Amino acid sequence: MTETLAHQLTAFNTATASENKMHDDEVAGRFGFTGGLVPGVDVFAYLAHLPAAQWGRDWLSEGGMHARFAKPVYDGDATTAHGDLNGDEMALSVTARGVTCATGSAVRRIEGPAPAILPAGVMPDAATRPKASPETLAAGTVFGALHEVYLHEEGAQHLADVREDAALFDGGAIANPAFLLRRVNYILALNVRLGPWIHTESRIRLHGLIRDGEAFETRGVVVETVEKGGHLIVAFDFTIAHHERLAMSGRHWAIYEPRQVRGL
Repeated sequence: MTETLAHQLTAFNTATASENKMHDDEVAGRFGFTGGLVPGVDVFAYLAHLPAAQWGRDWLSEGGMHARFAKPVYDGDATTAHGDLNGDEMALSVTARGVTCATGSAVRRIEGPAPAILPAGVMPDAATRPKASPETLAAGTVFGALHEVYLHEEGAQHLADVREDAALFDGGAIANPAFLLRRVNYILALNVRLGPWIHTESRIRLHGLIRDGEAFETRGVVVETVEKGGHLIVAFDFTIAHHERLAMSGRHWAIYEPRQVRGL
């Protein structure tokens, strides 16, 4: 029997000051949008609330989720994440302005061995990182790793920004999956120089928790770069780990050069 779940909120654009100007109202307007896009990783957070609330630590330690972002969510949108629960599986979607903006699914537990932690390259200097291109994002490219320490205060602010129930994550003492997924965006943007770009899809597997004060490292390896509909799209695998303990793995997709800016 299917049970219907819902999570309602007012969307908030957390990235107006981002280097990615697709989150800026003026620049996004040049691409046909009516405002700066709420980041895909934040829409991911809206979806992830439902399995986190339903399955708790079981999901956060061994579950999985897939999300695809089809239409923009804008700052101030009345937004609803929907879940159709059927046993240990959940179909997901996000609606805003009367349209479906994202779809996906979640599972309570993924069986089987965990993947190996990916290799790490050397992070380029911010001023000299190469421009994103089919050559600099060729299949097999190993990204420079991002090293961080998870802090309760930063996690709590993220929960407030994505309108999440902080109690699900011990008030921010445990990292929200979308907080970690934001780091996957960061390794792309820190390894190559991007113009306005769009995160389109993510598939994650959860392996364990990242807690206050723990060091963690985000790594990535490019799977493919393709052209589709005039857009240049990159797909890359990632792992996030505390030393040798894996916390999250998966695959991330982004339009790194929209067709509207090609050749500029």
